[in-house]
Amino acid sequence: MRSYAQGRAGDFEITPSANGYTWEIPAGPMTLRYTAVVEGGVYREFGDRIMEGQDPVRFFEMELRRIGDSDWPMAGSIPPRSR
Repeated sequence: MRSYAQGRAGDFEITPSANGYTWEIPAGPMTLRYTAVVEGGVYREFGDRIMEGQDPVRFFEMELRRIGDSDWPMAGSIPPRSR
């Protein structure tokens, strides 16, 4: 997978799981591990900072919910829904 963040780019190996995948970025003395899970129309991704001898520290989490189908790109985007 190719990742772009904060002016940097890199190619990283994806490890598939039953319902998603993980990928890691070596970052000096630590590793940044991202885990994605897709279940029931919901995509969740979170990132953990891993340092040897320490508990992982969660620094990123997002959840995206599918709200419907579209004829994209011909139909344009799905309009936002108010909550």
